Amino acid sequence: MTSTILEPGAGARGAGEPPGGGSGRPLDSGPGTAPGGGSGRPLDICVFCGAGRSNSQAIVDVARTTGRLIGERGHHLVYGGGGSGLMGEVAWAASESGAAIRGIIPRFLYERERAIAAPVQETHLTDTLHRRKEHMLRGSDAFVALPGGYGTLDEILEVISATYLGTSAKPLVLVNTGGFWDGFVSLVETLRRYELVAPAGSSARPVFHSVDSPEAALALVEQLAVPAA
Repeated sequence: MTSTILEPGAGARGAGEPPGGGSGRPLDSGPGTAPGGGSGRPLDICVFCGAGRSNSQAIVDVARTTGRLIGERGHHLVYGGGGSGLMGEVAWAASESGAAIRGIIPRFLYERERAIAAPVQETHLTDTLHRRKEHMLRGSDAFVALPGGYGTLDEILEVISATYLGTSAKPLVLVNTGGFWDGFVSLVETLRRYELVAPAGSSARPVFHSVDSPEAALALVEQLAVPAA
């Protein structure tokens, strides 16, 4: 059954929320036993993606493939906690492939993002979207971004800003299915052209990577990420 962990100081549960009191792996995960990152330990891979279901079957397939690969390669899934849309596709595919799953979802989105329909997982309820992102950034070894909406853009910019400012060294990989992220990459190039951000190659650490497939994303994450000690 799903365990539920409330934030310290979180209030009483709202309508539709599962009962609290569960226990499980802490947000900052410790060593495991599966391969990952070249260290013999699994990675906690956070996947950003839409809570809505895309009208592109190719995008849905990429979500499923990403979840499946995380499980098959012995890693853990960290994600937004919902059972709807692309989030649900990733989570169910990861679950069916044997991955341990940690969902992090604000209390006010529990019903809207259909957390009740998610697979067996450790669910962390937060009071705000900001706290959700804090837990994701702190409790993950790497980030993979699939197509998504405003929330996904917000999440990847949070990681990019932290990397750019030097407060994070965790890799972010965009899965550029059908050129979905081309416009975003172009916008970043525009920022560089106007010298609003540092030009490419001026820093030893890229703020993000872009690849064409989930297979390439997982391979790059395993190369770049450092599992939590």
